[in-house]
Amino acid sequence: MPRSLRSRLLITATVVLFVFLGLTGIVLDQAFRSSAERGESEKLLVQIYGLLAAAEESETGLYFPDQLQEPGFNQLGSGLYGIVSDGAGNEIWRSPSALDLDLSATQLQAISAAVNAGEQIFGKLEPAGGQVLFYFCYGILWQSSNNATQAYVFTALESTRSVAAEINSFRKNLWLWLGGVALVLITVQGFVMSWGLSPLRRLAEDLKLIESGESDYLKGEYPTEIDGVTRNLNRLLANERQQRERYKTTLADLAHSLKTPLAILRGSAGSLVWQQTNQDARQGSGSLDARLMEIMHTIDDQVDRMDQLVTYQLQRAVIASSDLIRKSCAVEPLIKNLIGAMQKVYEEREINFTLCIADCNFFGDERDLMEIMGNLVDNACKYGNGRLEIRAKNSENGEQLLFRVDDNGPGIPREKRDKVLQRGMRADTSEAGQGIGLAVVADIVASYNGEIGILDSPLGGAQIHVRI
Repeated sequence: MPRSLRSRLLITATVVLFVFLGLTGIVLDQAFRSSAERGESEKLLVQIYGLLAAAEESETGLYFPDQLQEPGFNQLGSGLYGIVSDGAGNEIWRSPSALDLDLSATQLQAISAAVNAGEQIFGKLEPAGGQVLFYFCYGILWQSSNNATQAYVFTALESTRSVAAEINSFRKNLWLWLGGVALVLITVQGFVMSWGLSPLRRLAEDLKLIESGESDYLKGEYPTEIDGVTRNLNRLLANERQQRERYKTTLADLAHSLKTPLAILRGSAGSLVWQQTNQDARQGSGSLDARLMEIMHTIDDQVDRMDQLVTYQLQRAVIASSDLIRKSCAVEPLIKNLIGAMQKVYEEREINFTLCIADCNFFGDERDLMEIMGNLVDNACKYGNGRLEIRAKNSENGEQLLFRVDDNGPGIPREKRDKVLQRGMRADTSEAGQGIGLAVVADIVASYNGEIGILDSPLGGAQIHVRI
């Protein structure tokens, strides 16, 4: 079934049109055939009346002149024949045109015996010669001059060729005209449907403008049937934007509020160290108390962890608030900016970056893509051995981004690949970190109904591939 609404309507209307015109053609064809045969019946009845008018009584029965008024009865091969038989079906006269008519006595008796006096029968007959004929039989009682009555059957026959040719000509013209009418109506239907569905096309185009970020609302006037839908969509878009602004404001306030206590905690830890250092200097001791150092490191670790957790939760909140409208952004510039930053951070490792970036786009929040790529590339730089490969392209339908990062590090064991996607789980504890980077990536990918997987890389390390 076609996905296009216009195609569905046009196909349905075309099927209904052909069925309707087909049934109309069959009905008209049958009606014309019946009319033609009825006209032939009336014509043959007139010929019988002519034979009755020409018949005269004689001592041996009925007598007909050598030349009848109807020329068709006098000429061989004219296709018009006249036959008179008695009540028993025995032939007593036939017209000169019927001298070569191959009509058996059995056939004549069969049609004559079926007619009583005053009755009429019309039908088709196929003589031995194979030529189909229309026949009309009329039964009469002839009263002679001595008041005696005799039963006769007057039969007029005519070839079906002229009627068949007329019917075929009508049928050909009928279907030709009906076919032309069908083509015209289909063309008109196409224009009518195109005009009638134009508001839906305009609505789809306006939605694409909103998706690409070129417009904020559905603009223009729409028909009454979809006006309510467009109003509700605009209201939904407005509410979504207001909600996102409220989220941004609230999250910014939250981040600012949390950073101040964290800074105070970090400053307090430093103050303790400074005081202890001064006290040790006055007392002549050159080392800090081990317990104090342990407390200081604990505070620093927990402050760092709280900072990361705040960032993680804020990121989740931003993601949850941006599901409705996802704009398109180019992937290549973002990756190049990211690689430039990573080269500065890991300058001492002299990492070799290989990029295979197609002309592709990401349909979503640019910050989400940066969070995904940043975590994956940072992990590859951190755990790799100086070689890293990044690939990105769009899917065949252009609606998904396929992103892959390969490194030449030790890789991730199969039994740990599911665990490292969980928050707080790490495959390698030798490097600094809290183990929430891949969890953030997994959550962002899941929010876009995407997929993330870990495989062995051709470079020898781990391969992280994302479909989003």
